[in-house]
Amino acid sequence: MVYVYIGDIMYDYKLSFDLNKYQLNASNDLLNHFKKGDDILLEAVCGAGKTEMLLETIKEALNSNKKVGFACPRKQLLIELYERIKEYFDLETIGLVVGGYKCNEKSNFIFLTCHQLNKYHDFFDLLIIDEVDAFPFCDNIELENDAFLSAKQFIYLSATVPRKYKRLVKENKLCMISNNYRHHLHQMPIPKIIQAKGFMQIIRLINSINRLKNNPLIIYVATIKQGRRIEKMLKLFYKKIKFVSSKNLNEKILQSFRNRDIEILISTTVLERGITLKKLNVIVYQADSWIFDEATLIQICGRVGRDTNYYQGEIIFLVKKISMILLKSQEKVIKYNEMFDL
Repeated sequence: MVYVYIGDIMYDYKLSFDLNKYQLNASNDLLNHFKKGDDILLEAVCGAGKTEMLLETIKEALNSNKKVGFACPRKQLLIELYERIKEYFDLETIGLVVGGYKCNEKSNFIFLTCHQLNKYHDFFDLLIIDEVDAFPFCDNIELENDAFLSAKQFIYLSATVPRKYKRLVKENKLCMISNNYRHHLHQMPIPKIIQAKGFMQIIRLINSINRLKNNPLIIYVATIKQGRRIEKMLKLFYKKIKFVSSKNLNEKILQSFRNRDIEILISTTVLERGITLKKLNVIVYQADSWIFDEATLIQICGRVGRDTNYYQGEIIFLVKKISMILLKSQEKVIKYNEMFDL
């Protein structure tokens, strides 16, 4: 292996596992397009390992003395990515800029939320933007403009690509790389739609919880008000349960969930992306709410079956009525699996 030195710094990473052939192909394509100076869209199914596919390109950029930014719309996801890549590269000098917290903010490699990009105009040689379809980045002209002004070259990441990025691909303004295979080379679990009205919906919810609660379980709800109401009701039956939203979510709560000190999490869409938990099951309560669009439901489905040793898991959409969005979300997961041709 050849190493490149910049002053006293040598950039390289270590993985405790091998990339599968589809990840390697995507990694090589990313690196080749990066070297050509192309802007890139990486479309990869939830659980494909987008972060790991980027490592060779990040390494090449840093060893070429380029400044790299890794931006994400959501704080919790950003911190998880930061910790993971910091461990891969075994570097304490990676920057983190989120909210009022700053660490190594002048580093050659900085993780930051999209809201912080307005402080880094013309700073990055390469900017990687994860979850470009997510709120608050998607369709936010101000944030998109800040991103555009901050870097010379871009890599956009998404499992549910917005139309405008697909249009840029057709106009040859973006090079698209796709990977429809999860990292463990098993298919995504398909969501089950259960229809019930009135009090029967609560009965179906409790029945589903009793069947799934032996493994970690997230119940997604549409609003904070609804989440608090459901938490109060379910605490009559289950003690190790907690409601989280953007107002109270933190790493301590997530660690308690991983340790099984909390067995059931009730969550708003704050946990629709980024979170990776072993043996997870999911219920989307009143999944026919307008809050749950197609992209959100697919991202929620992507939380299940991510572990190499446990790629099963159940996803239940509990609804009052079946809508086209629900059916399209279910069909999209089925389509992902049909493209899965090993």
